[in-house]
Amino acid sequence: MNLFWLLVVSFVPGLLWVYFFYRKDKYDPEPIALVLKSFVYGILAVFPAVLFEYPFHNLIANPPNLLMLLVLTILVIGLVEEVMKYVVIRYTIYKSDEFDEVVDGIIYLVSAALGFAAFENLLYSSVLGFKVGLMRAFITSLVHASFSGILGYYLGRSKLESRPNLVYIGLVQVIVLHGLYDFLVMGGLISTSFVVVLVVLLYFYLARLIKKALQVSTFK
Repeated sequence: MNLFWLLVVSFVPGLLWVYFFYRKDKYDPEPIALVLKSFVYGILAVFPAVLFEYPFHNLIANPPNLLMLLVLTILVIGLVEEVMKYVVIRYTIYKSDEFDEVVDGIIYLVSAALGFAAFENLLYSSVLGFKVGLMRAFITSLVHASFSGILGYYLGRSKLESRPNLVYIGLVQVIVLHGLYDFLVMGGLISTSFVVVLVVLLYFYLARLIKKALQVSTFK
């Protein structure tokens, strides 16, 4: 596959997902420039994530047993990737005056997650081909968006309610959820059909949090 199609299959679906979630912020939509910045910050988050995960690459690819795989997926993959996506928003967009609703935390972190997933998909597609890239662009991107969106809900609440410790509840949730998801998929413990079911359940959980966030908006 040439570079053009690699970029298309990796980034176009990700940007379509950004638009899909952006439309959910119906009372006081965020500046599109900040949403796209979040997407770019998510791309940049891939680089430190790769550096932190690299020493564990061989062990993750060939774990001695399922217990070790579970530990690695939670304490390496889940921890590193969710923290990196969080950090690039917490120390940039979070400080903006535009971040003034609970739902904004969801929108910005979802956008960062989709940038992260898009660049990750580019790396996978370049090795594994178009079909894998296309599948990841829709399924894996939504998984990343759901995890980070859940965390974004707690980040938004922590800022609007001046309760900084709330974000740690979100972090623990998504690190464990991410790790368990990867454990089930990488361990070959579930079928493709069940993967789809899990993705749908994750999305509905996020949709419920979006609804709760919009209910407390001061702009409605």
